[in-house]
Amino acid sequence: MSIYYLNNGEEGWEAGRLDWSHHQMVMPLVGNNVLPREIRQELESTPSPAIADICTGTGAWAVSVAKELPNAQIRGFDIDTTKFAQNLPPHVQLQFGDVFSPFPSELLEKFDLVHARFLVSLLRTEDWVPVARNLMTLLRPGGWILWEDSGPFEFRVLPITPGWMRYAKLSWLFCSGNGMDLRMPATLPNHIEDAGFVDLKEKDYHTSPYEKLDVATKESMLRLAYQTFLGMVASGKVEEMRTEAQAKSAVDEIRKEFEQGTLCFWTLKRVWGRRPPDFGDW
Repeated sequence: MSIYYLNNGEEGWEAGRLDWSHHQMVMPLVGNNVLPREIRQELESTPSPAIADICTGTGAWAVSVAKELPNAQIRGFDIDTTKFAQNLPPHVQLQFGDVFSPFPSELLEKFDLVHARFLVSLLRTEDWVPVARNLMTLLRPGGWILWEDSGPFEFRVLPITPGWMRYAKLSWLFCSGNGMDLRMPATLPNHIEDAGFVDLKEKDYHTSPYEKLDVATKESMLRLAYQTFLGMVASGKVEEMRTEAQAKSAVDEIRKEFEQGTLCFWTLKRVWGRRPPDFGDW
């Protein structure tokens, strides 16, 4: 069962945050390379590659890869269909899909690539391996997994400020209480390997406050912090965060600290590998 806690606030807010993160943060950070080179080269040589995008959100990644691989057939899966973008390219289809449940039999072993991003906010520590194994069932033998993720504490600031310390303290209590893997994304390769994937490679992408991503890093952090605080409010489990007004006030404090010169950093981890040809029943 998902523990996703970012789907609160005004209608459209979380969809907007996801689109912002993709276009203004992640894609510039990875040099607008939507795929690692070796995956892209292999898919380009495949007549009509099939790609699955897991927890697709608005479908932003699916649309981006569709532009680079016009011959691909792309399916995005998400449990929340209300965020799906409209007017999609003809070779992009978005549909309901739950990573905690088996996929329909007609989809098994049909895909050349499965992409997953930012599942850190919906998985408990014990969920990572079973979910990764579930994703493997979608892949043809030898097919690719590409997983991009971060961690609940991968946004960092210098110097440490009161507003930031409050966010870090409450997030630690909230995330640990939800059973999240607090060591992510360092543990991502281990989870994927334990699920049975092979030939794994990984790469970390780090923002720098001295580059053009400084503004995007801070804005992404503020949007995430606000949604996290609203998740605390909705849960009713965090005594110091009970109302939407408290959430807004806490984010405004961090925003003022940024305006006064506080630096902000963020890390994204990419891990990719293959389904082994002899993958069997688990």
